[in-house]
Order: sequence, then structure tokens, then C-alpha cells
Amino acid sequence: MTRIAVFGREGLASSVAALGFEPSDDGPVAVVDAEDADAIARAAALSSSIPRIVVAPPARHPLLRAVGTDASHIVASASPAELGPAITAMLPKPARAATRVVAVTGTRGGVGRTLLVTNLGRRLARSSRVAIIDATGSGAAAWWLAADAAPWSELEPLATELSAEHLAIIAREAAPGLRLVGGGGAAPSASIVVATIRASVAAFDLVLVDAPPAFCDVCAAMRALLDRALVLTYDDPVSLAILAAPSIAEGDWIVASQFNARRVGDRDVFRALPRDEPAVGAAFKSRCAVGGRLGHAYDELAEILAIDAAR
Repeated sequence: MTRIAVFGREGLASSVAALGFEPSDDGPVAVVDAEDADAIARAAALSSSIPRIVVAPPARHPLLRAVGTDASHIVASASPAELGPAITAMLPKPARAATRVVAVTGTRGGVGRTLLVTNLGRRLARSSRVAIIDATGSGAAAWWLAADAAPWSELEPLATELSAEHLAIIAREAAPGLRLVGGGGAAPSASIVVATIRASVAAFDLVLVDAPPAFCDVCAAMRALLDRALVLTYDDPVSLAILAAPSIAEGDWIVASQFNARRVGDRDVFRALPRDEPAVGAAFKSRCAVGGRLGHAYDELAEILAIDAAR
């Protein structure tokens, strides 16, 4: 339980406790009753680095602001409804863990998921150990990476015992620093995909999942394991309907595929990928990384993920 330093009458401590905090003599935030002289004297001994919330009647607010107290640090009463938002805003924000697992999904098929995943993998593998998991069962990732990946049908029996040691054998090299799990022939079960992600986190710096469309059972099963989800979308009616569905989480990065917009439906667009047929065609001929304007957009996304993974 988070401790909050409380200096004031008994009702103040009760309100802090009602909010789920532990009233104490110390803590990352102090709440001070401006109508209690003894409380003010005790709070004055606190380090100046500890932020204060001052509880004072409205008539005293101009004076407090005049001596430099931030208006957002002043509340008119000790009620939990007023204290709660002020305390929460002052508490140190917990550091988010570094990104380890990223899924690239989409509102429908054909939006460019595999092309994005394989290009991110090639770029990120220059500085990290990266695994790509083809959770679609299409074998498209293996084709783009010119890798001989074992089909999921051979891996399914390992769903209950898959380990990092197994991955040393199963994961096929696609490029220096880049390994691929999952070939074509059949779609994997949710259980083997989840087991593969868990094992991959122990063996690689970054795990990229080429996922089926966002509304599928596999995506739902792996959701709790993801640090990031990139959702590629068109601006057609079907895609707009899926973006509004519960399967798309609030924190997902929406990526506009082949169109440029700041918003699509009710969602902000995180990045837009341009239509660049010449660059895709050139990459298709030699199964290499995409260049051109689309390649530049991939570079930017890879750089953002690299920063995200280094937090």
C-alpha cells in the first residue's frame, strides 16, 4: 500500500485511507491541512523535494497562489473526491517495462502485416537478438526471409513443454541476429503460439509476432503477453467497424496502410505507411528489405521500437 504523509486533523487521515492509501508521517506526497497550525509546523520539517497538497478553504486560495503554491496543489476540502485526483496526479509514475513482445495484427487480411514484421525484424536484428513468430500459418514470413521454417504441425506436440532450449533447435536462422519460428501448411493453435512467445522471451531480446487479424482467437489468447500491438488498417467500412470493436485495445498503435490520415474512425493514427509499389516490387524480386518511401517509414517504426525496447 502506498504511504501518504498526512498532516492535519483526524478526518484528513480518514479520507486518505478511504482512497486506498496508508496515512503516515512520510511518503512520496504530503497532504497538509492549512487550518491546523501544528500540522503546518510539522510539515515544514519535510524535505522540499516532497510535493505538498494543501487543504484550505476557498477564501485562502488567493493567498496560497500569491506565495507560489501551484493551483493544482490546492484543494478546498478533505473529501476523497477532491483529494483523490490531486494525490494521483502527484504520485511518481511507475516506469513501464521495456518492450519485449510486439504483435503486428490488422483489421483484415492483405493490409501488409507480414511485410511490416519481416522488415522490422531485419532492421532491429542489426542491434538485437530478434525472433519472428509467424502465427498465421501461411508461411509468408518464411518466404520473405528465405528461411526454411518448420511447420506448426511439427511443433504442436510441444505446446505443454516448449522451452528456450527447444527454440535453439526450432527457430531457423533468417539473417544474422534474426530467427524465425513457424512455417506454412496449417494455422497454429492458440496454445502453441502462447508457449512459443513465452519461450522466446527467455531466448531473445525482442519478439515480433506476425499475427492473424485482430478479432481472432489466437490474438485474444496472446493479448496478455504483449507489450505492444500494432494494428494495420485500411480506411474501408469493414476496417472502421473492426477498429471500434473490443478486440482493439486503447493503447494499440494504429498504423494506416497505404493512406495518410491523422485519424481513422474514432482512433488516432500512430504512423502511416505510404503506398509504394515500385519499392515492394523490387523487394519481391530478390526477397530483400523494402526500400523507397515505404522503407523509410519502416525505418522510423523500427527506430521507435528500438527505443521502446531499451527503456
